Amino acid sequence: MLNGCSDNSRQPQWGDSAQTEQVYTNNTYVPGRGYYHAPYYRFFPYPYNSYVPGSGYYHGGSYAATPNSSSIHSSSPASIGKSSSSSVSRGGFTRSGSSSSSHFSSGGS
Repeated sequence: MLNGCSDNSRQPQWGDSAQTEQVYTNNTYVPGRGYYHAPYYRFFPYPYNSYVPGSGYYHGGSYAATPNSSSIHSSSPASIGKSSSSSVSRGGFTRSGSSSSSHFSSGGS
């Protein structure tokens, strides 16, 4: 691994959310962050659905043959991951969900 003298802490982290309550629309440009892609709740280095010949349409950090079609035109980076934990099924190694029985018989009458 090569280690240089550059300070990468000032480089934007593409695809990283800003964790703010501010609402941004698609392609809002923020200096030091990049272009906001509302359906992905993150900033990226290129505009949402921008076309590059030979590569395709850019959205969400990658290129695709077709532009992304989304009904989300604005969002907040802080809204990512905010869902009710009560809707998450948490399985595991507990017996509360088990339907099997562990009764033993000594075989005597």
